[in-house]
Amino acid sequence: MFPIVRYRPILLTALLWLAALGCAPAQWLVYELTFTQEEESVNFSCYKSAYLIVPAQGGQSTMILTTEEGGSYYAVAESSAKYFVAANATSRKAVFSAASMSGNSQALYTAAGHLNRSLLLETPSGMTTLRVAEALDGRLLAADDESDKGPSADGSYGMVGSAFITGMLREDLTAQATLNFTILNGATSYIIELLEKYGYTPDVGSVPIQPEVTVEDESMIDASLFPPLPAEAKSENN
Repeated sequence: MFPIVRYRPILLTALLWLAALGCAPAQWLVYELTFTQEEESVNFSCYKSAYLIVPAQGGQSTMILTTEEGGSYYAVAESSAKYFVAANATSRKAVFSAASMSGNSQALYTAAGHLNRSLLLETPSGMTTLRVAEALDGRLLAADDESDKGPSADGSYGMVGSAFITGMLREDLTAQATLNFTILNGATSYIIELLEKYGYTPDVGSVPIQPEVTVEDESMIDASLFPPLPAEAKSENN
């Protein structure tokens, strides 16, 4: 179960993701996504950003959605998306997609970007070069007839909405995740701890996820992996 939209203030809507199981390799890419809601949406609002953690060779991926609406919150969509490459004779693109439904609610995320960058990464077994997309662009589409709820107190009913998705590769987080974590849950735990260090808490209605990590992965989740807080950086400069 996982939250897809926040179309009621401070209300978390949990939806069931349709995701296939797969094996997680030890090389990860971390993208920072931004959702820009389109003006024509009706009774719809969504998380403002997310961190997408994907296996570099493709497979099931995790999204950690974040918002600063009424506070700093996150919600984990564990193993919720698929990452893969789409290619033909003239083009190769990295793609992430996810579909969700719960009751009458349905939504679709999809974004893609050209494989336009060779990225050198340090892994536990040595250096490797990956072909990656520096940027992703796509759409979020969502709808709910709300026939199971009826009109709200203000007379509104139903929901339809969309948002533009833009994503940028976070090379710093990618490097740490690839070097230090061998499983998806370990890389997810790293991003969660980083968010919590900066004041984010699980969203209302969200069940906090405690990813299982190996002993080796758990030993790498420590303060030295995190960049200093702004106040700490300023203090060090003084």
